[in-house]
Amino acid sequence: MISIIVPLYNAADYIEKTIETVASQTYTDWELILVDDKSKDDSVNKAKQCIASLDAPTASKIRLIEKEKNAGAAEARNTGLDAAQGRYIAFLDADDVWYPHKLEHELMFMNKHNAGFVCSSYQFGDENATPTGKVVRVPKRMSYKKALSRTIIFTSTVLIDTEKVDKELIRMPNIGSEDTATWWKILKSGIDIYGLDEQLVIYRRPATSLSSNKGKAITRIWKLYRQVAELGVIGSAWHILLWAINATSRRILDDGVRRHLESIKRFTVLQLSLIGLLIYTAVYAFAWFKVYYPVISSPFISQDGYNFGPGLKLYFKGHLLILMIYFMILWFLSVNNGSMKMGYLKTRQIAWNQIIALAFTNVTSYAQISLMRNWLVSPKALMQCYLIQIVLALLWTALAGYIYQIVFAPRETLIIYGSDYDNADEIVRRFEDSNDRFKVMKTMSMSGGVNAVEAECSRWYGCVVLYGVYGTQRKEIVDFCYSHYIRVFIVPDVDDLLMRGFEKMDLWDTPILELKEYSVSWEMRLIKRAADICISLVLIVITSPVLFIAFLISKSKNGHAIEKSICMSKDGRTFERHLLSYDCFGCTLPMLWDVLKGHISMIGPEPMKESMYRRLVDEDNRFIYRLRVKPGYTGYALSYGRSLRNLSDDCDLKDAESILKLDMVYIQEYSIMQDLRLMFGLLGSSDQRGKESETR
Repeated sequence: MISIIVPLYNAADYIEKTIETVASQTYTDWELILVDDKSKDDSVNKAKQCIASLDAPTASKIRLIEKEKNAGAAEARNTGLDAAQGRYIAFLDADDVWYPHKLEHELMFMNKHNAGFVCSSYQFGDENATPTGKVVRVPKRMSYKKALSRTIIFTSTVLIDTEKVDKELIRMPNIGSEDTATWWKILKSGIDIYGLDEQLVIYRRPATSLSSNKGKAITRIWKLYRQVAELGVIGSAWHILLWAINATSRRILDDGVRRHLESIKRFTVLQLSLIGLLIYTAVYAFAWFKVYYPVISSPFISQDGYNFGPGLKLYFKGHLLILMIYFMILWFLSVNNGSMKMGYLKTRQIAWNQIIALAFTNVTSYAQISLMRNWLVSPKALMQCYLIQIVLALLWTALAGYIYQIVFAPRETLIIYGSDYDNADEIVRRFEDSNDRFKVMKTMSMSGGVNAVEAECSRWYGCVVLYGVYGTQRKEIVDFCYSHYIRVFIVPDVDDLLMRGFEKMDLWDTPILELKEYSVSWEMRLIKRAADICISLVLIVITSPVLFIAFLISKSKNGHAIEKSICMSKDGRTFERHLLSYDCFGCTLPMLWDVLKGHISMIGPEPMKESMYRRLVDEDNRFIYRLRVKPGYTGYALSYGRSLRNLSDDCDLKDAESILKLDMVYIQEYSIMQDLRLMFGLLGSSDQRGKESETR
């Protein structure tokens, strides 16, 4: 058991939060000993009221000791130490805040190192215990000699094993900085302290805090050197100098580097994408110098022997310009198709985007080289270059993703969900699928009210996720988190997704956001239809052997091979969709004929049966938005394993709504580049995608 000792003196404003921070610990085998040092305010009554409001099992683990006279924090802690029944001792000042996993993580760390004395890193907070961004980190291990010049052991972070550290050593002397004196006394006995470099405590430190007075701090540390460490004048002066140097360097490091560490890490990691572009450009440079420059620099002689003159001669700057043009085209396409969004897109998706960007860049470069030669050149070298770039893209994006995961630990996440959402486990499961980005620490319903949610948000989380929270409640929480520098992730509603397709107009001093009644221009529709005809024809020819075998299997299993169903198409029209009657590999291939006929497109929202559509529209008329574009053979929702074919006609509205949101992302962010990415990444996998979603 862990005995937690809290001295109270005029702590009425904090005692409720203090008790709450202990009661919310994930490690539950503890006792809380509150020692009131003859407070002049209402601390005792506030403590009693708070204890009475707790459930019986929790309240039974809390004891309140009222001292008859004020004797100081050291004596109050010693009184609590005498009353402690646990093997482990932890101290907590009444105005500090523990993170919920403080005791659990420190005890695990202590057992791992077989240590008797551990502490952790901590954060500075303002008068409301809101983290200010300043962090004090601790070394992995510290001896007595090192501790003399580094007073960074904070009382509320300490955990001590009384089977390895004698209780008499833990008793605090009644002098200034009694806690530091105690730590030195323990360390001087030959016991080292182990530091857990994890921020587990918020040190509430108002701007007028006494501990921020550097002159008084120097005086206190001088007395410790002379009275506790028993150093001479010269030794004390030497250690004061070391202490000042360490404190100054730590402050410079905190203010100059660590404050910007997140930005530095993000900048460094994001440069991995640029390094990748440079590697691809280097491969192109090899093809340029080895094959294409010798071609364009040779004399221009036609096939009938006519001499058009000498070839194009380039010097260093000319070659550099050629490579810069290639790099800039590749960079532009990579930025616009998401190839450089490390940490925001899946590694597989980034790789596909990069391969597509490389394809367009190489085609453009081929046209450029042919113009310089004044005749079509052989594409063989450029195709070989592209194949090498594809291999490098797959390897580099995998490596960059791995490095990103190492540098950026998963964010400790608080999930807040709407009061009408009754399946918190499902939310957690979805985020645990992305455990390289999010580490779910707690879920909380909005049913407790906005104030309770805001109080929880301000405690310690790396980010807050709003799931199914809309309207005024979401606005209040977003405003609160933004004002307190808390990162927020919002799972959007369909109405939010509609805003992703707006165009900004700057007509006067007030910006206007134009949300069009249609999303795809007629030029895009024309290009899309032409591509559908070409691609479907090619695929019908290529996949005909597979379709023939699947056709025979379906006929033998069900007596009929083709299953027809009436589905909804663009603008509310209906069409007859064709699938194989037996759910086997290639069962969706007959839909390629629907693409050729123009009923559906290659890429778009998955076709929805008319019966399902009519029912869902009656419940939520926003399902009409899916009909702004043609349905598709494959699409955005299928890339995430979400298929309507796995839902029954009477499916739950929430299941269908999740697919609607993905469809709206596709519709509102429509582009040819997005279609190409989905085409290359998903084509031919719609059967498998549907099956994957059943197992999730």
